[in-house]
This record gives sequence, structure tokens and C-alpha cells, in this order.
Amino acid sequence: MKKGLLSLLVGLLFFITPLSSFAWGKKGHELVAQVAYYFLDSSVRESVKKYLGGYSFEEAANWMDDSRSNSYFDYMKPWHYMDIEKGEIYKATAERNIITVLFSAITELKTLPTLKKKDVKRDLLLIFHLVGDLHQPLHTGYASDKGGNTILINAQNFSSNLHSAWDTQILETESVSFETCIKLYDSLTVAQADTIRKINVLKWYYQSRSNLDTIYSFKNFYLDQQYISSAVTIIKKQILMGGMRLASILNSIFKSPGVALQNISMFHFIADHFSYGFPSDDDNCCREDGRTHG
Repeated sequence: MKKGLLSLLVGLLFFITPLSSFAWGKKGHELVAQVAYYFLDSSVRESVKKYLGGYSFEEAANWMDDSRSNSYFDYMKPWHYMDIEKGEIYKATAERNIITVLFSAITELKTLPTLKKKDVKRDLLLIFHLVGDLHQPLHTGYASDKGGNTILINAQNFSSNLHSAWDTQILETESVSFETCIKLYDSLTVAQADTIRKINVLKWYYQSRSNLDTIYSFKNFYLDQQYISSAVTIIKKQILMGGMRLASILNSIFKSPGVALQNISMFHFIADHFSYGFPSDDDNCCREDGRTHG
């Protein structure tokens, strides 16, 4: 009887849980922003705040998810992820996905002195969010199960799909915090920290994907405590690295505006032929309330 009820509840969950789950959820994106803030030079913090206008770092990190409630921004939905099957490699493309959009936003900000303030703000909103998304491994997952969205699982404290479990439930139920993420930094050598900070979007993508074997190592669609403990370690590591890398991007751009970033060597042709698709006749993407057209 209990098993039948559980199956019914899990089945209902499949229909009420959106397949396009938000990466990390609100808290996870806030943590990435807080870690980045911690590693920023004070002058860079102030410069970024100026360009973000009324947005806090945490609000900027969540803007792309918050905007999903507005159908005007539906065109951005494919930008949050890049799913390919196990064993495949990413093939260079001019299509808009998390890799091309993030790379292009970083590349455009290299020309900071030539950009309008609203364009800088737009690029920052994209970078703040997509760096976080890229470090949620299931946003670099398998196309066949939509990054874990179609795999129903349960655990002691929640029932969900695999993607949502990694976005939100594990992070929330295990009390992952800024302090626990930053604590991992003390275990890094200087060389390890320097390697993490190198700006290479494609390498970050593959590093995130390297966690997938562990993520799929559950049995009978149940996440036991050993699995949860392992997941917490990965989540804290990914949030720390995401924050460090977001800080690296911002420090590189705003410390020396106009100076070419180092270690960005991926798909230069994309930046020359890529457009975001944002409206060019107004500042819709950067209004303080995040809404457009009333």
C-alpha cells in the first residue's frame, strides 16, 4: 500500500515539476555570487555595482531565472545548458547555448571602454547567471534525459527528479552555505587556485561534465545518505569554483579595461558572427524590475 502511494506521488510529481528546472535554484546562484564577491578587488566590486545599477550581486545572478516568468524572454531558455550524450564531444557551433552565449558575453566585455552602459549591464547579467549554470553538472548533461529532468528519484527528505535534486533539494536539505563553500578554498594549493581561475569556458564545461558518472551512481532511483554526502562535496566544490571563476572574469575585465583577457582561446569566430537577440531599440533586458511590456 505504501509503495503504491509512493509511486502515485512520484508519478504526479513528474507532471507538476517543470522539465526546465533552474540551475542551482535561487540559493545556489546567490552562493556563486557571494563567493565571487569575496574574491573581487574592492575597486572591481564598485565598478561592477555601478554597471549593475539597482541590482545586487545576488539579484544579478538570478535575473535570467527570474525572467522566465515573462514570455518575452522565452528565447533565452536554451541558453542555460548544453546537453550531449555520454562519450560525445562538444562541436563548435554558432547556435545559442550556454557555451556560446557565455563566451560571447565575456568577449564583448573585453571591449568595455567602447560599450554602452546598458550593454555592459546586459553582458554582466548573462555572465553572472551562466557561470553558475555551467557549474551545475546537469546543465552539461545528457540530451536523452534532458539533463536528468526525466529521471524520477526519491531520498529520505525529498522526492523529485534528478535535475531538481541537484538544483535545489540537496543544497537546501544539507545546509550548504557560503562558509562551507569558502572553507574548501583553504585546502587548495596556490597552483590549484591559479589553475581554477584560468578563463576557458570549454574546459569549465568538460570539468563540470566530469562529475556525471558520480551523479548517476544511484541504485533503484534512491539517493541514500552516502550518495547525498558525495553530492554535497561536489556541490560545494562546484559553487566555489564557479564563484572563483566569475571573480576571475570580472577582475580581468574591470581591473584593466580594454586589455585583452588571457586564456580565452575558444571559438573566436563565434564572437564575430554571434548576436544575442536582445532588442536593440530599448533597454528591456536591463530594467530594474526585470519585466517588459507591462
